[in-house]
Amino acid sequence: MLILEDLSAEVPDTNAYHWDLKALSDETEQNFVLMYGYNASQNKQFHKKCESYDRKIYFNNWAPCEFAQRRDHNGNDAINYDQFFNEVYSICPYTSDWLNTKGLGRQYKEVFYPYNKKIIPSNFEKEYDVIYHGGLHGQEHIDCLEVMMSYKYRYCSMTHHINSTTQSFLPFATNTNLQFQDKINLVAKTKISICYNLVHINPEHVPAIKSYDGWKENEAFSQLDKWNVMPQFKTRMHEAAISRTLNLVLKDDWNIAEKYYTPEEDFIYFENKKDLRAKIDSVLNNWEDYEKMVENAYNKAMNYTTEKFVEKIRNDK
Repeated sequence: MLILEDLSAEVPDTNAYHWDLKALSDETEQNFVLMYGYNASQNKQFHKKCESYDRKIYFNNWAPCEFAQRRDHNGNDAINYDQFFNEVYSICPYTSDWLNTKGLGRQYKEVFYPYNKKIIPSNFEKEYDVIYHGGLHGQEHIDCLEVMMSYKYRYCSMTHHINSTTQSFLPFATNTNLQFQDKINLVAKTKISICYNLVHINPEHVPAIKSYDGWKENEAFSQLDKWNVMPQFKTRMHEAAISRTLNLVLKDDWNIAEKYYTPEEDFIYFENKKDLRAKIDSVLNNWEDYEKMVENAYNKAMNYTTEKFVEKIRNDK
């Protein structure tokens, strides 16, 4: 399978920069091609090269966020930006199911979010209790930070391209602008990682989503006008698992984590601020009781490597 990469629209040093899927390319398999990176959907040079291929495959690792924008920077809406391809692999199973009902002449397929084994950190000694890395997009994130501050915590944030809430809480960040691998190593030095498999919908994004015919049929949009969040698997679950760090995951209306990891076997749910504190206390006071769960998650994560990702697509005909 030929694999073509275009990361020109991606934020440097984020996940896509570390997949290196192109290193798994095999140009002798000339009947199908996989393209990834947002701008690959519009890369005319790529398209010309592969026009005659039987399987033209695209990997979308940001779904369902594209529906929150009326047009992308190439002038395409979320329906037609991948029209060159006859197979689109997406990390959002709900959006794939919905799009498959629209008769678009291409197949949408669910796939896991991959990671490169090269990012697996050393087996560091645990120095910290609990970590969260990322933006603060809702009250649940603020609650998380307030709870974590009672412990030996790490909160990692960027200082640029962040929203006003995240900006206002920067004084409580213990680490800022970490390089990707440094962030993974810090997770590995921590016992617990907190994860929210959600994307928040800002008010200005609601009209864009509602502009698509049948948007209510997409289960990913079921909380629109209510909580205003969408489900999205976060790769920080993999990052904690490969770091032998316990995942504490918010239980939500979709629980997409369960497609890849098993609750009470590979990770633990929490339901609210009070429950989060109770679960952190339980883990820290009984760490030895959770080491098997940590090892289970590490082993489960071996199913989601870039090699496994390419193998799945190659064999999924």
